[in-house]
Amino acid sequence: MYEFEIKNRIPILFALSTCPRCRRMKEFLKMNKIHAKIIDYDLLSREDKREHLIFLQPINPRLSFPTLIVGDLVVIGEDYDGVKEVLNL
Repeated sequence: MYEFEIKNRIPILFALSTCPRCRRMKEFLKMNKIHAKIIDYDLLSREDKREHLIFLQPINPRLSFPTLIVGDLVVIGEDYDGVKEVLNL
């Protein structure tokens, strides 16, 4: 799952559609013209949620949102300095 994005360092944002922190992170990416694959976990089907949970849990055991993955780097929460660092902004 997401091998292409990880290999090519395409940002993947795991978020919740109703989360204010997630909304701000989406806006931050948009303002910085970062094209990311955005996954709103709460809008996935039950089966897709299960698959994404299996993918995400080793990366972020607390399963907190937002979680940004760029290659082999991960930024959890509203850590904009961390986001800038992994995205070379």
